[in-house]
Amino acid sequence: MKRLTLIITLFGLLLLSGCVDDFLEHTPPVERTQDNFFQSERDAQQALFAVYEVLTFHHGRDNQGFHPFDLISNVLSDDAFGGGSGPGDQPEILEFNRHNISVTNGKALGIWSDRFTGIYRANLLLDNIDDVSFDNEETRAIMAAEARFLRVLFYYDLVRFFGYVPLVERPLVAEDIRIPQDDPDDVYNFMITELLDIIPDLRDNIPSNEMGRASSWAAKSMLGRIFLYHRDYAQPVLGVGNPPVSESEVIGHLEDVINNSGHELLDDFADLWGTDGNNNNEAIFSVQHIETSFGDWGFLNGSIGNWASQMTGLRGVGFHPEYISGWSFQPVTGDLAESFDEDADSRYFASILDPVEEGVNHDADGMHQWRGFAFKKFYPRRADLPSVNLEFNWPYNRPVIRFADVLLMAAELGASDAQNYFDQVRMRAYGDDFEQIPVNRENIMEERRLEFAGEGKRYWDLLRMGLDTAAETINARADGDIRIEFRTERLGLLPIPQSEINLSDRTLEQNPGY
Repeated sequence: MKRLTLIITLFGLLLLSGCVDDFLEHTPPVERTQDNFFQSERDAQQALFAVYEVLTFHHGRDNQGFHPFDLISNVLSDDAFGGGSGPGDQPEILEFNRHNISVTNGKALGIWSDRFTGIYRANLLLDNIDDVSFDNEETRAIMAAEARFLRVLFYYDLVRFFGYVPLVERPLVAEDIRIPQDDPDDVYNFMITELLDIIPDLRDNIPSNEMGRASSWAAKSMLGRIFLYHRDYAQPVLGVGNPPVSESEVIGHLEDVINNSGHELLDDFADLWGTDGNNNNEAIFSVQHIETSFGDWGFLNGSIGNWASQMTGLRGVGFHPEYISGWSFQPVTGDLAESFDEDADSRYFASILDPVEEGVNHDADGMHQWRGFAFKKFYPRRADLPSVNLEFNWPYNRPVIRFADVLLMAAELGASDAQNYFDQVRMRAYGDDFEQIPVNRENIMEERRLEFAGEGKRYWDLLRMGLDTAAETINARADGDIRIEFRTERLGLLPIPQSEINLSDRTLEQNPGY
C-alpha cells in the first residue's frame, strides 16, 4: 500500500514539474517507499507538488469521473441544468441537477475521495518535513505553510459538500477505519486557525516560474471566504459557535490584499479568460491546468487539463473559426442569461455563449435540457486546441480566488470603503453605462452571480442566503421535463458516500434527509 501510494504521488509530480528526463536519472520509484522517501529538499518539493496535483483531479477513486468542482457546483445551483446528450449520459450528474442524489452516486464519492487524497498527501508531507535536510529553514517553513493551505482548501470543499466530516491531521493507516466525523465547529475553527497561523510563513510574491503556488494574499482572501460561509451558513444551519477571528480582523486582511498585494482588476473582463488570461494579475490563486501528452481512459486522474472545458462545449459544432464541439453538460438556464443587461454589461459576452447570436452551428436536438445558452469562460476554443488527447488537456486555469471576489467580500462585510469596492467591480462591467446602486447584500449577491457566472460560486452563495431562499430559487428553475426538488431537511449537503460508511464499519453517519 505504501509503495502504491508513493508511485501515484511521484507520477503526479512528474506531470506537474515536467522533470521527466532528470527523474529518470534517479532511483526508480518502485524501490522507494514512504519509509525511505523523505530525505532531501527535492523529495519534500516532489511531495508538495503531489498535493497541488490533487487540485486538478476530476475523476475520483476507481475512475468515478467527470465531477469538476465548478461544473458540479453550477449544476447544483439555479445557473445550469445537467445536460449531456440525454438522460442516460452521466445520469449521476443529473441527480445533482434534480437534487435527488443517491448515497451510491459515484460523483459524490469522487469529490469525497479526491479531497481526502489531498489531505492524506498533505499530512504525509507535514508528518515528515521536519526530518528532511534543508539548506534554508525559510524554505521548509514555506513548504509546510503551502501544504497546510492546500489542506484547508480540501477541508473547505468537504465541509461545504458534506457538512460532517472527520478532521484528520496525520497520515492514516489501515487500522484507522473507524474514525468518526468531527463536530463541524471543530473543522471550521481548524481551517480559520490554520490560515491565521500560516500567513506569516507564506510568500508575498510568487516567482513567475512558480505560478499557482499559494501566497500570503491567497490565505488572507480564503480567510474572508471561510468567515462569510461560517457566519451565513455554518452558524445558522449547522449550529457552529463563534469563529476564532473577529469580523474587523478579517476586513483588515482583505483590505491588506486590496491595498498592498499588487493584484488589481484587469481593465477588460474578457482578458481574464483563455490561455492568455492564465495567471493574470487579478488571479490571486488558481488551479493550474496544462496540456500534456497524457491520455489514458483507464487512469483519468493522470491528466491535469481542465475537463470542465470538454464537458461544456456544444455538440455538433463542426468547423468554426473560434469554437469546437464538446459534450454539452451544464447548459445555462435562461434565467441566468436573462439576468445580464446584454446591451450594457460587458461580462455577458465573456460569460455566456449564445450560439444563435454568434452564428455557431450546433445540434440543439442532441443536447439534453438545452435552453439556448452555454458557459463561455472555459469553453473549448480552436486556438487552444491541444495537440493530442484534447479531452484530457484543455489548458485553462480555474481561478479559485479573484481580486473581484476580495472587493465584493470586503464590501459585504461592511468595510468603510464598501461602496467604492462594490463600484469598482460594476464600473469595469458597465463602462460608460455605469450607474451607481446602493451597496447592500441583495445587490452584492446579484453582482456576484453575474461576475462569477460559471465559476462554481452561486450554489454556495444561495446557501449563505438561507435554506428557504435556496430552495425557492433552485426549485423555481424546474422547467417542463426538468424536475428539481431541493429539500431543506438535507441542509444543502450531499450524502456521505455509502461505500465510505461501509468501509468505516458504519462509524460514519449519514447526513440528514438521506
